[in-house]
Amino acid sequence: MLGKKTIIEVMIMAAGASRRLGQPKQLLEYKSDTLIRRISKEALKAKVGNITVVTGYDHENMKKEISDLEVNAFYNEEWKEGLGASIRNGIKHILNKQPQTNAILLSMVDQPFVDAAHLKKLADTYDPSRPMIIASAYSGTFGVPVLFDSFYFDALKGLKNEEGGKIIFANYIKDIVEIPFIEGAIDIDEKKDLKALE
Repeated sequence: MLGKKTIIEVMIMAAGASRRLGQPKQLLEYKSDTLIRRISKEALKAKVGNITVVTGYDHENMKKEISDLEVNAFYNEEWKEGLGASIRNGIKHILNKQPQTNAILLSMVDQPFVDAAHLKKLADTYDPSRPMIIASAYSGTFGVPVLFDSFYFDALKGLKNEEGGKIIFANYIKDIVEIPFIEGAIDIDEKKDLKALE
């Protein structure tokens, strides 16, 4: 469905301080890679488009962790304000660099089972001829990773500090195309999540 001039940018959210976990989840190891490095490598393997990793907490160490990869580390100065602030500032940064972006594929750093195949499936489902949201489906709901057509960029840039993309799902439910991803329900927020994963 993608034309030659279709531009999809990948945005990986890795700005939080992981307060519930008590240590930066981005630097936790899973299968011999840190989470921030693992998702960056999977995004590169997917060959969807340029990759921006939005950082905040402990920016220098995060940047160092992915410095040898062909990804762009963007420091969000408002990272303490919440996920919404990181999403909107990350999108503004991407659009300043590439104003012709057709869609942004948003992924989180804390879902250990997101892989290149799933990211590519989301991108391959995209049809730039109409507004659409291509969301991962798990646990009876929609979630990340998710691809947003440019039609929704203004709404994303208008997110309040603590809001995530799910508020946009609610407003545009008829535009959602779901891609089943059972493993998407597994993320790391607390130490018990890490133990369960191990």
